Amino acid sequence: MESPPRVCETTFPLNNGMALPAVGLGTWQGTNNSKDNDNLKNSIIHALHTGYRLIDTAQYYHVEPVVGEAVRASGIPRGEITVITKFWGEWHHDPEAALQRSLDALGLDYIDIFLMHWPCAATPDGKPLGITEQPTFVETWKMMEKCVGWRCRAIGVSNFSQKTLDVLLAEATIVPAVNQVELHAFNPNLNLVPYCQAKGIQVMSWSTMGGGAEFATRASEILTHPLFKRIASSHGCSAGVVSLSWAVQRGITVIPKSISLARIEDNIALVTLDQAEMEELNNAHRDICQLRIANHIQGLRYEVHGHATILGWTAQDFGWEDDEGNWLT
Repeated sequence: MESPPRVCETTFPLNNGMALPAVGLGTWQGTNNSKDNDNLKNSIIHALHTGYRLIDTAQYYHVEPVVGEAVRASGIPRGEITVITKFWGEWHHDPEAALQRSLDALGLDYIDIFLMHWPCAATPDGKPLGITEQPTFVETWKMMEKCVGWRCRAIGVSNFSQKTLDVLLAEATIVPAVNQVELHAFNPNLNLVPYCQAKGIQVMSWSTMGGGAEFATRASEILTHPLFKRIASSHGCSAGVVSLSWAVQRGITVIPKSISLARIEDNIALVTLDQAEMEELNNAHRDICQLRIANHIQGLRYEVHGHATILGWTAQDFGWEDDEGNWLT
C-alpha cells in the first residue's frame, strides 16, 4: 500500500489573526477554453484532496468561475480553504464593485483575501494611467478598507515595492495582510522581504519556479541550471521543489501552478535546505543571471511617449530600480 504524499503543513500568521498556508495552488493558465478549464477544475480538486488549503486566482486570469466550482465540488469545508483573488486596474475607481464582481464569478459567499493586482490604475476602458493620475493607489486602498467585513476577510496588495508601500502605509488605516510579488532565485527580493516582514505584511511569491519561461527564456534555468539540479539531487526532489523550499524557508508563501496531478503532489512536499544551499540560491541572481519576468510579459507592456513601460509605469515609478538602473527590491 502506497504511503500518502508528504504535505507541507506550515502556515504563516497574518496581521489580522488569520493563518496563511505556506503552499497554495496558482490558477493562471493563459487560456480560457473548456478543455483547459476542465483540467484546471480537476487540478484544484486534486490539490484540495492532497492537502492544499490555499487557492490563488485573479479577475485577470478569467477563471474565477472555474475556481469557485472546484471549491464547491471538492467536498472540503469552505472554512478550511483560503481563497485569494485580485482586481485589475480598471476597477481601481470602485473596489467594492470589483469585490462583488469576483463574488458573483466565484459563486462564493466571501473572499478570504482581496488584492489590488498592481499599484497602477487604468481607465474603465483599460487605458493605463500614470503614477500621478487618479485614482492613486492610496485612494484605491482607502476604498478597499471599506470592503473588509463578512464578504471580504482581509485585503492586500500585489507587485508593491518598498517605495509604494511606504507611500501607502503613511495613509493606510489597515496594513495590507499580503504583498504578492514576482520572486524567484533570479529576482529574490532580498531587501523587500525583510521590509515587509518588519511591517507585518506577509510576502507571497509568483513565478517562484521560473514560471513565465514562455515570456523570458532564461527563467527556465531555475529548473535546468546545474546549481538547482545539484541541490535537488542531494535532497531527492525536483529542482522546482528546491525553489519552493528556498522561498518558504525565508518565510514566504508560494503558489505554484500545475495541471499535472503528480507535480501538484510534488510541489507541496518541501525539503529542508542547509544554510550553504540557501546562500547559493540567494546569490543565484548574481552568479547566474538577474531577471524580472514582468518586463517580458507582452500583455503588461505599453509604450508611453516613446518609452516602454509596465502598465504605464516605469521601473522607477514602481520603485524597482533607482535612476541609474540599480535594482532596489
